[in-house]
Amino acid sequence: MKRSSTSRSLGILPALFFVALAGITFDFFAFANRAAESVPAIAHEADGVVALTGGSGMRIAAGVDLVTAGRGERLLISGVNPDVGMDDLITLAGGAPETYACCVDIGYQAETTIGNAEETAAWAYEHGYTRLIIVTSDYHMQRSLLLLHRAMPDLELEPYPVRTVVDPSAVLRDPKSFRGVLTEWAKWRVTALG
Repeated sequence: MKRSSTSRSLGILPALFFVALAGITFDFFAFANRAAESVPAIAHEADGVVALTGGSGMRIAAGVDLVTAGRGERLLISGVNPDVGMDDLITLAGGAPETYACCVDIGYQAETTIGNAEETAAWAYEHGYTRLIIVTSDYHMQRSLLLLHRAMPDLELEPYPVRTVVDPSAVLRDPKSFRGVLTEWAKWRVTALG
C-alpha cells in the first residue's frame, strides 16, 4: 500500500512540473505579446514628459519629440550617466538644441527602474505636475508603470511605449530580443508580486 501511494505521488510530480512550466511559458508569451502589441497612442497634453534612459537614445528622441509638439511643458530624462552632458544627449537622440535648452531636465540620480520612479516623483512633485507622459521601451513599460504608480499614486500616468533594440514580437527568432524580454518579464513578475 505504501509503495502504491508513493509511486502515485512520484507520478504526480512530473505532471505538476509540466503544468507549472506550461503556466510560466504562457505568462511569458502573454507578457511579450502585450508589449509587442502596445503602440504609442496620440499623446494627450500633459504637464510633463518623462523619458527613461536606454534603448539607444530612441526613448529620449520620442520624449524630445513630444515636448517639441507641445504635449508637455518639460521633459525629464531620468537615469542619465553622470559622464553624459546635454551635447552628448543631443548627438545621441537628436532634436533641436533650443528644445533641450528651454525644456529638458537631466536626471543623474537613477541607476535602476526603482531609481527612475523615485527621481521622477521628486521632479513631478517639485514642479506641481499631476499628469505625466511616460516614455520607455514597449517591453519595459509594464514594470515601469508599476513602480512609477507606487512612487506617485496620486498622479495620472499616460504610457508612451516605443520599439527599441529589443523587439518583443521577435522573441522566437531573435536571441537578443528573447533574452531582453525574458529578463524584463522576470523582473516584472517579481515586482508585481512584491
